Amino acid sequence: MNDKVDETDLHHPRQTWKGYDDAMARGIELVATPLLFGLGGWYLDRWLGTSPLFMLVLFLVAIVGMSARMYYAYAAAMDEHERAAA
Repeated sequence: MNDKVDETDLHHPRQTWKGYDDAMARGIELVATPLLFGLGGWYLDRWLGTSPLFMLVLFLVAIVGMSARMYYAYAAAMDEHERAAA
């Protein structure tokens, strides 16, 4: 019998779970960041007596910021992947 453990068998499940972890973290981040910015804007609007001005502005800033962050992270990951493949 061969008691030696195959390294590829151990590596595959870790990579799968890491992918799930990364996806879950990104999903929570995509929901929580605009929500927190929107709530902060709502609080500022109540405090300053403005209507939905700060809530909308901060919500949109969060959406644009998250979109830019995801785009640049994806571009960097793809560049790294192309470098590793060559």
